[in-house]
Amino acid sequence: MIVKKYLVDDMYDAMVKIKQDLGSNAIIVSKRSVRQKGFFWFLKKRVLEVTAATETEEMKERGIQKKTPVVEKEPEPEKDSENMCKEVHELRDIVMELVGKVQTPKTKAFGGKNALYDMLVDMDFNRIVIDDFDTYCEVKKVSPEDVNRIILYEFLKERFNDKLKVDVPKSRVMIFVGPTGVGKTTTIAKIASSESLIHQKKVGLITIDTYRIGAVEQLKIYANILDIPLEVVVSKEELQEAFERLDDCDLILIDSTGRSHKNTQQLDKMKSYIDVVDDKKTYLVVSMTTKNTDFVKIIKNYECMDYDHLILTKLDETQSYGNIVNAFYCSDKPITYISTGQVVPDDLEKASKDLLFKYAWGELQV
Repeated sequence: MIVKKYLVDDMYDAMVKIKQDLGSNAIIVSKRSVRQKGFFWFLKKRVLEVTAATETEEMKERGIQKKTPVVEKEPEPEKDSENMCKEVHELRDIVMELVGKVQTPKTKAFGGKNALYDMLVDMDFNRIVIDDFDTYCEVKKVSPEDVNRIILYEFLKERFNDKLKVDVPKSRVMIFVGPTGVGKTTTIAKIASSESLIHQKKVGLITIDTYRIGAVEQLKIYANILDIPLEVVVSKEELQEAFERLDDCDLILIDSTGRSHKNTQQLDKMKSYIDVVDDKKTYLVVSMTTKNTDFVKIIKNYECMDYDHLILTKLDETQSYGNIVNAFYCSDKPITYISTGQVVPDDLEKASKDLLFKYAWGELQV
């Protein structure tokens, strides 16, 4: 087995170098953030130290021979040779166990209990993403035994570049829709705090969420802290009147009643409220803790609301970020914000392709 260490800026550079040096069957043993050595090391930026390994046989197939030093002393006894061989095999077993690498079946890229398939399931990728990766491997003519994490990395990087949209739009009216408990009200509080305190905008709040106990009270607390107006409405007529009273506001945020994606009648009723509002952007708020099958159905069923953007919340409450990928597979709407905790307004970040990829790949954890 050949083991090499790389000092790189990010995992993409590491993947490229590892594939060039060690081949497509190389495995990542470990990665950690370190400072570069030398004088004034404390002023140097931190880099990634990535350790990778591959079996000697593959290196030979690639035409790369491991240099063997000339040994002038007498050969070691056969017993020592056997012990060394045993230690090498034990090291190989440990490495294989660390990365969860198993032999790939000969039929399909995801046949049987393939370790990479299990990893995708653990990351909560939807079936449509997994099937697309299978197709990707076939199109790229990657043989089943060569399917590994490097191929997966290249696939995800390509799909992020081609499919994912990110955008922070400018609109005077922002309407937030989504199921109950996904964090709409807290997200509104974060945006209101940021726009009011940091950007010095005059912000107004409207809630039509009179169904859920405590929802109005929660928004009232935020409105009182920020010293901004709050309008509570129970009809479309009252909604129009609320807009007239908030006419001097630079930004108006509307909190809506949480509705199940399975109740089309309730969704249609909420849509009737939204339709009376002009110059608006509608944001579908979805929780990352939702299992992928329900996550996809929520995104699809809420299309009747004509939402413009997606906000992903509760990244701090899960270790599986596959729904980031599921989102842009199931919707062509851009992702605007991600919520990484309950702290107002700090735990809300503007979405970017690089940031979302790092979460999806596992480079970042909340």
